[in-house]
Amino acid sequence: MNVLPDDLWVSVQAGKTVWDGLQETEVDLGGECGGLGKCGKCRVKVLSAIDSPSEEDRELLSEEELEQGIRLACRTRLDQDMTVYLGEEPEAVTEYFQILTTSHMLGDRYIPVSRLQPLVVKLPVSLLPETDRNGIANLDQVRLAMGTGYQELRPSLHCLRTLPERLGESGFQGAAVLYDQYLLDLQESERANQTYGMVFDLGTSTLVGKILSLIDGSEVAVTSSLNSQYRHGPDIISRLRYIKEHPRGLEQLHNLLIKDLNQITARLLEVSGVRQDEIFVAVAAGNTTMQHLLLSLSPAGIAEAPFSPVVTDGLILTAADVGLNLHPAALLHTMPMKAGYIGGDLISVIMTSGVAEQKDEIILGLDLGTNGEIFLGNGERLLTCSAAAGPALEGARVSNGMIARAGAIEGVTFEEGQLRYRVIGNIKPRGICGSGLVDLVAVLLD
Repeated sequence: MNVLPDDLWVSVQAGKTVWDGLQETEVDLGGECGGLGKCGKCRVKVLSAIDSPSEEDRELLSEEELEQGIRLACRTRLDQDMTVYLGEEPEAVTEYFQILTTSHMLGDRYIPVSRLQPLVVKLPVSLLPETDRNGIANLDQVRLAMGTGYQELRPSLHCLRTLPERLGESGFQGAAVLYDQYLLDLQESERANQTYGMVFDLGTSTLVGKILSLIDGSEVAVTSSLNSQYRHGPDIISRLRYIKEHPRGLEQLHNLLIKDLNQITARLLEVSGVRQDEIFVAVAAGNTTMQHLLLSLSPAGIAEAPFSPVVTDGLILTAADVGLNLHPAALLHTMPMKAGYIGGDLISVIMTSGVAEQKDEIILGLDLGTNGEIFLGNGERLLTCSAAAGPALEGARVSNGMIARAGAIEGVTFEEGQLRYRVIGNIKPRGICGSGLVDLVAVLLD
């Protein structure tokens, strides 16, 4: 549950109420009946999709309030992600955007089953007693303590700078943080089970970040934001044009992206309680232009035929060199790309879909983002192509079309002979966004 305007994220068990979810926080809902649904004072404005009002809601709230999405926190149960606003009218304070951050596995027919193989692991280290060290270098002491197979262990500069202090503080015990044969850090033994990584989805319009546990692969926290590059063009072509026409355009777009990603990271760390120095690896995927902007590589070659990017390889870099605020020695993986308009995001979909394992059936994959990408085929042969899909789903050339922000119709149904719609923010409709258009077409076809 996301609580605005403070952007507080709370994990709530399905079936619990908003009231229940906020009891462990410092949020004061102001109710006087202890959540019994009698006083009507624990009012919240639900900005996301919402069920019909409860009996208590109807008794204690006016029809106008109900239409605006106002509900009693103690009677509003969560059966899906929900965004609520506490206080006065949210439109005067903040703009609300609807961004998909959750994922759902629809069966495992085409999903290969694989064992978790984290990029970073922690191994316990117990060094020789002081009398037996005989002037051996600190790094060599760590190598000896780890045994055979680690004699070629290479350290990060951060690790070397902090190693003497870490060894002294830990009593020459600790947990070696390893990336293959690369020693990222030596931490306290009690932090051996605190190893995390991040993933970034670099969308043209929206950005999503997640913290994942590298111990069990679980999702620890997730959040999203609009891509601030939007102010310099809603699509890839207009941003390429901006870079071409402005001498510092590439630098400006890179800085906007990094600022957004660091804000996402800070929000995730705050919500999850994970420390910044526990994030040792990040993986980023996006279309080819977005991955170039992440690394501050010129995408000028992508703007015109023959649409040649600087690089299509998957890269491994230090996160600090890119500007990401993670562990000082953290590494950043960028996904490989295929061409100027077939990026790491589609490659990620292909890899996780299991299409390469299919020999008989033909698989179709669609990435309907601002830059739309498609693949068709199987392990024998795979075809890809792309086109600008964003304008179709974000309101361009659609009368009353708009992106998924407060006031956009996001869902349409036909129930009991009546056409019904759902509005983001539960306010008066201002237009219709892509999901609403798709729903509307489906309803009209039916």
